[in-house]
Amino acid sequence: MIDTDRLTFRPFRDDDLHQVSEILGDPNVMAFSDHGPLDHIACCKWLTRAMQTIGDDDLPLTLAVLLKSDERLIGYVSLANDPHRVSDHEAELGFRLAYDYWGRGIATEAARAMVAHATCLAKTQRVVAILDPNNRQSVRVLLKIGMTYERDVMFEGYDYPDHRFSLELAAAAH
Repeated sequence: MIDTDRLTFRPFRDDDLHQVSEILGDPNVMAFSDHGPLDHIACCKWLTRAMQTIGDDDLPLTLAVLLKSDERLIGYVSLANDPHRVSDHEAELGFRLAYDYWGRGIATEAARAMVAHATCLAKTQRVVAILDPNNRQSVRVLLKIGMTYERDVMFEGYDYPDHRFSLELAAAAH
């Protein structure tokens, strides 16, 4: 499907549940999540939804991120088009990695690969990311792949606004 120098991306499978539970159940990984770490039942539901997003040309798309060296599942990367979060012709980039793999440039490599994939999607002209401004590691990833701060976004029930970053795909393709 999608490969980089160090990573392979593939659709999720039923047998990924153990790794998904380890990653999404980790308080460090989920520190900036709306609901915190996921329990086993929530991980099962998350995996079921992720497995339903397997079309190459359709959104949403959620892919497992594996290290090529040992085929270990270490996280996910996604493109989504939730109309409550993005406009027509936009895709929202998302990613999470197992804590042990932070600080190695892997999130940047994965995010860059998904932006490159988004350039192949006929209906997608921009990639956006919406995140907690305190999530400094993810903000650095977005800046490294060429995204820029666009505006604050206030969601219902939040105490402070998230930051919205964007990248025009015409610029990313060059």
